Amino acid sequence: MRSTEIDKARLFLYNILSLLFVEEYVKNNVDKVVQDLETLACNSFSEDVSKACLEILKYLKENGFDKLYLDYQDLFIVPFGEYIPLSASWYHEQREGGYMQIKVRDILAKTKIRKDEKSFTAPEDHYGFIFTLSAYLLEQQIKEEINEDLQKELFKEVINLYCDELFYKLIGSSSKIYSQVGVILGNIGNVERVYLEISK
Repeated sequence: MRSTEIDKARLFLYNILSLLFVEEYVKNNVDKVVQDLETLACNSFSEDVSKACLEILKYLKENGFDKLYLDYQDLFIVPFGEYIPLSASWYHEQREGGYMQIKVRDILAKTKIRKDEKSFTAPEDHYGFIFTLSAYLLEQQIKEEINEDLQKELFKEVINLYCDELFYKLIGSSSKIYSQVGVILGNIGNVERVYLEISK
């Protein structure tokens, strides 16, 4: 049985993931990232998530808020060193712009929105875009403007398949920030599976 209150909390979680994985948001919205992490730290569904939020906040306060974007660049943009791909297609077939991009486009085609190329320069199978789309779909479902459970479809067909691989890459990284983001992502994935009744 679906709950509007739980869906609102899920919307908040996907908005946080969006803020942490969309390059433009990481670069320009650090104040919002900090505010939402503080909120999540105090109102979390998991002690591990609360601790992860507090670790990120402590690290940013001690090392400078610009460290968020520097870590983002080091992990997700610079194609050597510790590079972690943010393309779901990469995890599916070791290349970007593949099958997972088609899956996301298929779900997107069932809505009235289209990708804003100015806001999102990355392809549709980029996790930043996927998390942003999840938040949008949840918001539309809460408002009852979408009848289908498209967010569940997106989770089942795209996010669920490879979020654990991304989680392991993040927690294994040397980034003090994104290793903790991995903890948050892993916990959200587990909660989503239980709530949506989807197995790994």
